[in-house]
Amino acid sequence: MIDEKCSGYGLTELIKKIKRKNIVGLEIGCAEGNTTFHLLSNILNLKLYGIDPYSEYIDWNGYDLNEDHMNRTIKKFYEKIEPYKDRHFLYREMSDNVIDKFEDESLDFIFIDGLHTYDQVLKDCKNYYSKVKKGGIFSGHDYTAIEEVNKAVIEFATDIKIPEIFDVDVDVWYWIKP
Repeated sequence: MIDEKCSGYGLTELIKKIKRKNIVGLEIGCAEGNTTFHLLSNILNLKLYGIDPYSEYIDWNGYDLNEDHMNRTIKKFYEKIEPYKDRHFLYREMSDNVIDKFEDESLDFIFIDGLHTYDQVLKDCKNYYSKVKKGGIFSGHDYTAIEEVNKAVIEFATDIKIPEIFDVDVDVWYWIKP
């Protein structure tokens, strides 16, 4: 399977700098599994959780992701991660419904790339920030590409007094949790 640039491509080198025997991460929004595959194939000591309901919806750009589309998407996801299924666990739920599955300060990083609305990005930030360990990576995708994502991330960072939001390859935003 070819590993091309994906949504989370810019995260790899950041995650590799985490000096722990085992790294635990969370990806909100898995789609076809390109980022999931990339992270699991490049970070061998990674256990990765994913959250994606794979239910139909209208995407941020107006594209109708109907039931047939989502069925093809989840099939591609499972095919991609097959070699890594022992290090990945998928919650087929809305992110709002599985917050309690993760203890506070239990994750080394979070990557938010789910529903790209202002309300949901802000809610994911508020709901999951406490789950990241001190010194862990809080991150997401589409910071410059989608105005509502940008607005939500800046608002949340301002509210919790994060002085600077960084970006890396493929429009990934992040900061290290103080």
